[in-house]
Amino acid sequence: MKFPAVGVDQVLGFLKVVHHLGGRADVMYINDAVDADLGDLSHVIDAAEALGLVKFSGGDVELTPEGKRAVESPVKNFQQYLKSKLASVEPFRQLVEYVAEVKSASVEEVLEFIESLGYGEEDARKILDWAVFAQLVEIDGEEVKLA
Repeated sequence: MKFPAVGVDQVLGFLKVVHHLGGRADVMYINDAVDADLGDLSHVIDAAEALGLVKFSGGDVELTPEGKRAVESPVKNFQQYLKSKLASVEPFRQLVEYVAEVKSASVEEVLEFIESLGYGEEDARKILDWAVFAQLVEIDGEEVKLA
């Protein structure tokens, strides 16, 4: 499964809504509450589930202990969790290997690499945003290197 190209802010916002609703809620209720397109919401749920932040079954979504911590703990703690989790998730594992191999690459080269893994231009930017947020890589000027 390809990692869904959704924004970090979309996943965090979704987790906050579920938390506010008591940590468990019907997806249709969340869809109405946030006035989201169910297709977009399903990608956000897929991303949160791939990261171990929610469990989804029978139309209900429930925060895992990690999902609850993501909402209640300082962002720095969530970033540390993501760094360890994303390091083994595709395409992030390949991205880290690529940057480690080339030592330093331009943002455009990194985006082209992500696109070569089957992501569109906008989606490649979202994947790079996740990698930067999780501190797998950092952008220094116009260069991307390992964090």
